[in-house]
Amino acid sequence: MLILWKKYSYVIILIVLSLIIGLYAINTFIDDKNYQQITVSKGQSLWEIAHMYSEEHSMNPNDFIEWVANKNQLTSSNIKAGDKIVIPVKMKKQLDDSNQYALDLE
Repeated sequence: MLILWKKYSYVIILIVLSLIIGLYAINTFIDDKNYQQITVSKGQSLWEIAHMYSEEHSMNPNDFIEWVANKNQLTSSNIKAGDKIVIPVKMKKQLDDSNQYALDLE
C-alpha cells in the first residue's frame, strides 16, 4: 500500500479533491433550484420577510436573516425595493395549465 501511495499520491489527491469540489458544486446548484426567489417591495426588511414566511420555514428570524445574507452574498442586512433575493422557503410545484381538472374550471 505504501508503494502505491508513493507512486500515485498526486493522482489520488487530485481525484479526492475533484470529487469534493464536484459534490459541493452539485449541492449548491441543486440547493438554489429548490428555494424561492422573491423581489423586495418598498419598505420591506429582512426581518419583515422572515416573519412573513415564518409558517413556511423552521428558522428563527436571526438564522433566517443570516442564511439570506450568506446565500445572496449581502454585505449587510440592508435591502432595497427591487432587489431579488433567494429565501429558505421551498418552491411550491405548480400544476401545468393543460392538466387542469374540470372541477377547477368552474
